[in-house]
Amino acid sequence: MRNSPWILLVVIALAASGATAQETARDRAARTLPAPVFEELSSLAASVEGSGIPEEPLFAKALEGAAKRVPQDRLVPAVREYAGRLRLSREALGVDADVPLLVAGADALQRGVAASALRDLPRDRPRTPMALLVLAELVESGVPVDRALDMVRDAMAQRARDQRMLDASARVRMLIRQGVPPRDAVERVRAMLRDAGRAGPALPPGSEPVRPRR
Repeated sequence: MRNSPWILLVVIALAASGATAQETARDRAARTLPAPVFEELSSLAASVEGSGIPEEPLFAKALEGAAKRVPQDRLVPAVREYAGRLRLSREALGVDADVPLLVAGADALQRGVAASALRDLPRDRPRTPMALLVLAELVESGVPVDRALDMVRDAMAQRARDQRMLDASARVRMLIRQGVPPRDAVERVRAMLRDAGRAGPALPPGSEPVRPRR
């Protein structure tokens, strides 16, 4: 069960709001999934709770799989594998990482980002789910991990808004589609980010760098 970026954002929103929602993912799973599947999922959630793995993303993942008509005999193993990625995400991001960040980290791991790259994200700047999403998109597009990390670090250092991060990622992928090597594409966009940080205005995908007037 592979997430698209938009499914990831939905799961993040669910995880963030689960505590106050009228019906949690666990509640919906209890109501909609077959009883044996729900019981297995409950046992799994209890077994990983001590590792700091929250249960809501696990039940949300199961509901996502059920919506995609994943066979019942594959549903729990898929969620168990997902729990493993959440555990790696927790180990890499630390005990202070909240649920949305853990979910984003697990998705990044699935999309080819190494746990070491998650650990290398700066701890003295705000780490957001969007930063991890952009990191995963860049790596998935063929950008070397070290260069992708450099761009995400630049954006974090500038406290770039989520939309600017998405714009930067879209720009890199557009350049790659135009035939620019991934390493060169990300360096061009990093230059755009630096120029934008000095000049101020946001950069939509496809725009030219905004340079300060002399």
